Amino acid sequence: MHIKTLHINKKKPFTALFVLLFGFILSSYSQIPIRLSRVDSAGFMVYLSANFSYNFILKSSDLYQESGDLMGIGTNISMKTASNWTLESGFNYYFAGKVKGVDSLFSMIRNSSGLIIDGNGVPADIEVDTRAWSLRVEGGKIFPLNQTARNGGLHLKVGIGVLQRFVFIKNPDNLVLQLSEEYKKGYDRLTLGLTLYQYIGYTRLSYNKYACFYGGLEFYEIFSKRQRAYDFNLMGKDNRTFFDAIIALKFGWIIPLYKKDNVNTYYFR
Repeated sequence: MHIKTLHINKKKPFTALFVLLFGFILSSYSQIPIRLSRVDSAGFMVYLSANFSYNFILKSSDLYQESGDLMGIGTNISMKTASNWTLESGFNYYFAGKVKGVDSLFSMIRNSSGLIIDGNGVPADIEVDTRAWSLRVEGGKIFPLNQTARNGGLHLKVGIGVLQRFVFIKNPDNLVLQLSEEYKKGYDRLTLGLTLYQYIGYTRLSYNKYACFYGGLEFYEIFSKRQRAYDFNLMGKDNRTFFDAIIALKFGWIIPLYKKDNVNTYYFR
């Protein structure tokens, strides 16, 4: 009698188990959501900005003897290269500086009671404040702090320009004849000079044009001279030279005008 021997392939159960396990892994992997990452690479940009600043006049300044701190508004037109170098032109207007020494400023037209009398024979309502404007050319570089946003980061700048300051005199209806438009020139302390400029701050330039801004500290060193031919208080021309130092806290909003598209998209599981 012949007995048939049944040979069982012991490898088949392990093969089937491997196929099932591999299929489960593929199925699970296919259900992992894809994460999208956008990297804003550094690129060429042209942008306009509007800014507000508060300007602290240092005690070492000649201007400190004549005026309190100033507020400022301004604008810059800027160009940034793909290597994050920046070239800018900036304009600022300053106002609301409290004039010091007002009594001595108008000493020539005050009566014995210390009052200025207008054309109607009553005390005049004269208002004064320090105002100024500056025009600059600035150059600098942005150092990215985030590798996914390489257009923004720490921004360092230096520049050169001019700054003119004066005492703004408000003479309602020109009722005080001694402070008519022509005579104001003898009291307004008009001063003009060379400005050296430095800036350190943070600039954000994003692919989202509504989220672009900057903020930081500005430093001014101003070398200036009086510009009027005659000062009524000195009874002649003021030939003094002045040195002023200002530190400003500035914030601005950036409006991109042109941006080369340098946004790269990466996909991760």
